[in-house]
Amino acid sequence: MIYAFLKLIVKIALRIFFKEISINNKQFIPKKGPVIVVANHPNTFMDPMLIAAILPQQVHFLANATVFGRSKLQHWVFNKILHMIPVFRKQDVKPGIKPNNKAVFSKCFEFLAEKGTLLIFPEGTSYLERRLREIKTGTARIALGAEKENDFDLDLKILGIGLNYSDGRRFRSKVILNIDEPISVASYKEEYLEDEYSTVKKLTEEIRQRLEKHLILTRNEEEDKLVYAIEKIFKFTILEGADISKKEQDFVVNKEITNAINYFEEKNPGRLDTIKLNIEKYFIDIERLKLNDEVFTQKNLSGSIFLKGLKALLYLVFGLPFYLFGLINNYLPYIIPSKAANKITKDVEYLAPIMMVIGIFTYTFFYTLQIYFCHHLFQSVWVTFIYGISLPVSGFFVIHYWNFLIHSRKNLRLLTIFNKRKDIICNLVEQRKSLFNLIKETKEEYLANTL
Repeated sequence: MIYAFLKLIVKIALRIFFKEISINNKQFIPKKGPVIVVANHPNTFMDPMLIAAILPQQVHFLANATVFGRSKLQHWVFNKILHMIPVFRKQDVKPGIKPNNKAVFSKCFEFLAEKGTLLIFPEGTSYLERRLREIKTGTARIALGAEKENDFDLDLKILGIGLNYSDGRRFRSKVILNIDEPISVASYKEEYLEDEYSTVKKLTEEIRQRLEKHLILTRNEEEDKLVYAIEKIFKFTILEGADISKKEQDFVVNKEITNAINYFEEKNPGRLDTIKLNIEKYFIDIERLKLNDEVFTQKNLSGSIFLKGLKALLYLVFGLPFYLFGLINNYLPYIIPSKAANKITKDVEYLAPIMMVIGIFTYTFFYTLQIYFCHHLFQSVWVTFIYGISLPVSGFFVIHYWNFLIHSRKNLRLLTIFNKRKDIICNLVEQRKSLFNLIKETKEEYLANTL
């Protein structure tokens, strides 16, 4: 009952926190257990909340023992309410002492025998980066051990989920969850009975390969930035002729860009260096002018400047009262989570989940208080109802209005610079066009050599 209520709250919070949550291949999710769910782990507590929210069944979690703390109450909440099972890693015990997780394994075997669903993050650590760290053997040992305990009649499945965040720290960012076809653990029966050690290694390697297929992986932060820059400039051209559903587009584009980068690093590093240098120069030039790439897109530059300016002005003028209403009514519950999260932690992996959890409380508290005072002031059910509905609606409008205002200011700055130094803007337009053509040629070369 408590789990179902918390799950509902978390699902609502996730839909608010993220601008878009895309779930690909949802048909692969088993309706019931026993299931071990495995996923990459870039965003600490946000990862299990997202996964638990999309699974129809109740989920238990394997979690680092350190999160349980020493308090009996804390341990009870994590264990009984949140269904978390503590597991000890090498870094969780004193130097020279080997962590003993036999009791944890036994508990997992019993839980899976009862058709439960268990979530494990096999990397064992959480870092907000596009890298898949070493997959620990614990998942394979639990899966094969549970099947062995039940004479390989358990029909246990391992379900892989790839988590891809557009920006794991930012409110109203996007996240893509790619679901993999489940692995049947019983298919390893003969190999496991013959050689347990090598079979555990083999299953662990399959888990790693399956996860890699569903992740956008880069070698370092520099490559991250390159992928992001190419996507901004070239996204819709990459999709030309591709029969891809809208919710899969962001993942497919980024995956193909990383594949192409890896290809040219090996086959033609000179071409890749040219692209890097041109991209770096272009973005340095526009940032120096306090502009962004969005104002140089074909969509933004085409059409009547007068009509666009008039529409923007009308929207900003007539939208201002609604913006101020939304700002006044939403500022405190919006700003407190961000300020508090930055005070609580300096680890980027914890910022988003802390902000979201605090946001659940701040919005609930302030909205309840504001609705109460509205009803007390007007003594009208209809006024109170309309005011209550207006709170989240006006909150989202504030975000849209603010982003539109920033974009309008950039366009105004672009026009101002153009009137004073037309040559600078024309040069940047040509620079972007040349860069676009260079990337297009590179795409054609890549496709010609890989298809």
